[in-house]
Amino acid sequence: MANIEDLPGATIETGNKVFDPYGFAQTTPYGSENFEWMRYAEIKHGRICMAATVGWLLTEAGVHFPGYLSTSQNLKFSDLGTSGMDAWALVPDAGKMQIIAAIGVVELLAETRKPHYMKAGLPTFEGKTAKKRIAELKNGRAAMIGVASFYAASYIPGSVPLLPPTWH
Repeated sequence: MANIEDLPGATIETGNKVFDPYGFAQTTPYGSENFEWMRYAEIKHGRICMAATVGWLLTEAGVHFPGYLSTSQNLKFSDLGTSGMDAWALVPDAGKMQIIAAIGVVELLAETRKPHYMKAGLPTFEGKTAKKRIAELKNGRAAMIGVASFYAASYIPGSVPLLPPTWH
């Protein structure tokens, strides 16, 4: 099993010290035996947020797929508008269920892959691969903050002062 000090990205941004102010990595149920799960979740959610950030920015810029989102409801992608939250609200329930089902299939495949990431531990990274993993972690963390900011800006006007006032 990997140790928190051995994982890329765990010490670089915090002055070569493990940033664990609440001691989660040392206590049960969050001890080092479960740290692989936490890192796997961080990487996975970072990837999702990176995709969400790109999608949100494209939607806000008015870029849409061509064609229909739902032919039965005569709903085109261009009908979704330019607000991320409004666009999601306009997606038909059947479309939302398809998205959730696809995510479920991906999760199921990840959990049934052999060896399971909790049994084999995370791979060790060296050199160029470690640098890429650190970049992925940093970009994923930034994207998680970005998605939270977009969400806050959608519901609390002025909560993200750097966003243009036309974004809501």
